[in-house]
Amino acid sequence: MPFGKRTDITLSDGTHIWLNSGTQLDFPTVFTGKTREIHVYGEIFIDVAHNSKIPFIVRSKEIEIEVYGTSFNVSAYNDDNKKTVVLIDGKITIKTEGNDKIDLFPNEKIDIEEHKLLKEKVDVSEYISWTKGVLEFEQTPMSEILKKIGRYYNVRFDGSPDIALNEKSCSGKLFLSNNLDSVLTSVSVLSSTIYKRENNKIHIIKK
Repeated sequence: MPFGKRTDITLSDGTHIWLNSGTQLDFPTVFTGKTREIHVYGEIFIDVAHNSKIPFIVRSKEIEIEVYGTSFNVSAYNDDNKKTVVLIDGKITIKTEGNDKIDLFPNEKIDIEEHKLLKEKVDVSEYISWTKGVLEFEQTPMSEILKKIGRYYNVRFDGSPDIALNEKSCSGKLFLSNNLDSVLTSVSVLSSTIYKRENNKIHIIKK
């Protein structure tokens, strides 16, 4: 799935998957054998068709997720050191390359970074709002917000040296319309910055 594009698909077993931009999904035309396995590099929201006899397994770099029937969000882009899984309902088991194993329950999020696991309770709507064309964030660093917007619209952000985007955080909602400039205007208001656009490159400047 190219950057700037989003779609959803239904697999042969009835499992429904929403793909965020910049996501690669590998799956068989028809599931055979004792498991249903897919590989994901990027971000998906998945509603797994229940089958207690044939487990569904999501594989990505550094993690494996086993589930029988539930819905959850996985963010595992290759250029992100941190992988994130958020569970909406049901129960899943996550295994890491270091053979750590942990169960996740509804409204829980786990971050996996350098083989370290951090689990916490969250408001799941913030993590699945992208499926509806909205970005929700709560005290999120601007650098993370811009990274998500950049993937969504296939643009690259450059900050000026006098802006510490990691230290500036924002809360709110961004409606991801087809008009990138309206989104960038909202970002400027939220972050008290100015932007200048050069094709696919966006410069963030201190106001």
